[in-house]
Amino acid sequence: MLTSIQKNLQKQIEHAINHSKLNDAHLLLVSNIKRASDDHFSYFLLAQVNIAANDISKAHKLLATAISIAPLPLYFAHSAKLAVLSGQLLDAQLAINEALKHPHFEAIECDLIANVLTRLGHYQLALQWQLRAYQDAPENPQICYNLAVAYKIMGQFNDAQQLLHTLTQQQPQYFQAHYSLAELNNNKQAKQHLQQLLTLTEYATAPMQQQFLHHAIALNYEHCTDYKHAFAHFTASKQAISQHIKYDAKTHRKFCEQLIALSNDYKPRTSDSDFTPLFVVGMPRSGTTLLEKIINQATQVQGVGELNDIAQLCQGANVQVLNSNVLKKAYSNTELTAQLSHYQQRIAQLVTPKLRSCDKQPFNFYYIDLILAAFPKAKIICMQRGRKDCCIANYRQLYSPASAFHHYSYKLQDIDNFYQDYDRLITHFATKHPANVMIMQYEILVSEPVKSTQQLYDFCDLPWQAQCLDFYQQHSPSATASKVQVRQPLNNKGVNYWQHYAFAL
Repeated sequence: MLTSIQKNLQKQIEHAINHSKLNDAHLLLVSNIKRASDDHFSYFLLAQVNIAANDISKAHKLLATAISIAPLPLYFAHSAKLAVLSGQLLDAQLAINEALKHPHFEAIECDLIANVLTRLGHYQLALQWQLRAYQDAPENPQICYNLAVAYKIMGQFNDAQQLLHTLTQQQPQYFQAHYSLAELNNNKQAKQHLQQLLTLTEYATAPMQQQFLHHAIALNYEHCTDYKHAFAHFTASKQAISQHIKYDAKTHRKFCEQLIALSNDYKPRTSDSDFTPLFVVGMPRSGTTLLEKIINQATQVQGVGELNDIAQLCQGANVQVLNSNVLKKAYSNTELTAQLSHYQQRIAQLVTPKLRSCDKQPFNFYYIDLILAAFPKAKIICMQRGRKDCCIANYRQLYSPASAFHHYSYKLQDIDNFYQDYDRLITHFATKHPANVMIMQYEILVSEPVKSTQQLYDFCDLPWQAQCLDFYQQHSPSATASKVQVRQPLNNKGVNYWQHYAFAL
């Protein structure tokens, strides 16, 4: 627990950070450390200042210094958060394990721990910590929202809906909460929600607020089968963000052409690893979550969610954007196969011994050559969905502007170009690695489920089990955009959904 002096200092530093007075905060904390070199709390707060200044490397060092002086659980929790943000997931797991040894945390710290656990894929445990945070601070809007998200991940939609309804009544300008609620509404609830949302447009001034508000309105119009108004607000949501990001479809096309050229010339020294992981990849909104749930029904398989480890190991932990230079470096890195062994270590932490892992990070399709060089017995299933349905589904989906991987999704033409690029890539890799790469067509999967899943299990060297189609009866967590759909039996509702928007295509 913090002393009163520490709490006051923390409030002072947080105020400085919130008002962009980073230099003032820096000078105060450095002065404290000069007076007392063992002032671990000032080192800890100085790390927070450096995070605000986007100097993550310096923040890591300052937190490490604080821990070396006083290995407090609070510092380990923040170290875990920083490691997650930096893509150092093994370090994050070690740090959060140390934090969890301590039973007493304040609400905001319980919320932080829950966030880290969610990022690491420990959803059930994350919900427990989120409940602790909420019980201590039910009046905190962010903690309330985070608990609703945790409920949604665990499939507790009624609990999430009740919490979000209360939150949006108390905080009507919490636009992100409105969006999250709109996802869960039925027709009657959507009509009521629209009445409230349409009075709030003048208050949404920031791009992110406009994105959440217009997307919430669009989803509610969809619930009311008013697709023209829905499309207008989806477009308004996309436009709020598109003018603030840089995406060039031609650059991505050249990048994919270069990737295929590098792949054609790629002759790595193949590993002798016996590791047999499964990967589900695909363009977002193509059915990857559905496929993952079907595979995870196998008694020999354990799902690990969407891990970012492969991208971070291939690109480098501090590289946020995959571009031509990063790609060349990865393909020419003779040590990469050895570096990817860290992925196997990470899987060993998450998966019960003797079970095979299933990683559903959609964008791993960029790294297929590199994965197979490190793990020649891996199986990679590429999900493919009809062009118009996939493009409309991406346009209807809200993505975080912080994710550069999703910057293609703000204009229909860019989405269509990305779809064609993806199609070329997976066709290339499936041709090059026929024993390791399979393309699964969404429409065939939902129309011929038994035949398709038998072929899928055979490709993955798994004995087919009829219960693989009962995935919706499981209460396993889902943190993806399909968290509602995967709790329903296999159906073809998503096939030809684009026809509702034929007027826009």
